[in-house]
Amino acid sequence: MIRAQLLASQHRSLSAGLSILVLHLLVYASGLALLGPWPGIWLIWGIGAALIWASVVDFQRFEIPDLATITLTGLALYWIATDASVLWPEHVIGALFWAAGFEVIRRIFIWRAGFDGLGFGDVKLMIPLALLCGPISAAQMVFLAAVAALGVMAVVVVVRKLPITGVALPFGPFLCFATWITWISML
Repeated sequence: MIRAQLLASQHRSLSAGLSILVLHLLVYASGLALLGPWPGIWLIWGIGAALIWASVVDFQRFEIPDLATITLTGLALYWIATDASVLWPEHVIGALFWAAGFEVIRRIFIWRAGFDGLGFGDVKLMIPLALLCGPISAAQMVFLAAVAALGVMAVVVVVRKLPITGVALPFGPFLCFATWITWISML
């Protein structure tokens, strides 16, 4: 019986992971299709792939790989350094501001609740995401991510008939989705 439950949970994890991957690919590809031909399309593909990577791993393990964050940071820095229309000092200051803000929220939550509700991976992830969005658009991105996460959480609570305190969702995928939407709309 226990072995059957373990196999079923592994199957659900695999199917859920594949579903999330397919959903990400569809949404990110639709953004590219709307953008049309762009000279830096390889960079957009790279950023999209890194966002998908961070999202899928966070969804499966509640952990954002450091290498995904480093890759996104490198790609974001390359973009702000090579696109003359981007005011890079604003984007760098915004990245530091948003990462620091998330760290303050994380520490306050740990202090009040006694456990880690917002992981340090989300704090680190805010650096490349805010580099891409800039300080003002990052506010829109965080708002969009929070609203989407609350919506999904409400659906999970209703469908599974769980108390809200019994639901844990990774925030990274919502941040990545919102960043993709915000960043693509700025190009």
